[in-house]
Amino acid sequence: MTTQVTTVAPQTLVAEAIQLFGECNIRHLLVTDQQGRLAGVFSDRDALRQMARGCDPFATRVAALMRQEPVSVAVDTPLTEAIELFSFHRINCLPVVDAAGQVRGILTTTDLLTTLYRILNWIQA
Repeated sequence: MTTQVTTVAPQTLVAEAIQLFGECNIRHLLVTDQQGRLAGVFSDRDALRQMARGCDPFATRVAALMRQEPVSVAVDTPLTEAIELFSFHRINCLPVVDAAGQVRGILTTTDLLTTLYRILNWIQA
């Protein structure tokens, strides 16, 4: 998982979120409340989809477009279970939270593919 997570508040403008996607070279933002608890997930695809429908990114807040109650995992969730969740829900990121709902990281399909690549290279060496 990635522990350096970029988060935004629900009241963040979509335009600001889009800027973060580019600046941080990421595809998912975790939306957190004032206590750092997971409130939702906002992806670059969510932004693109809504802008294609006429959403004004300078007048719309992330809270209006984010996925509320996203699928998430605990720090100690087995990798096989996480992979099953990716597949079953057809999603590309899993926020990692503790028992209090505090964000501890994010697991993405890119993380999985990077790890698989390293394992395959190690096996071939």
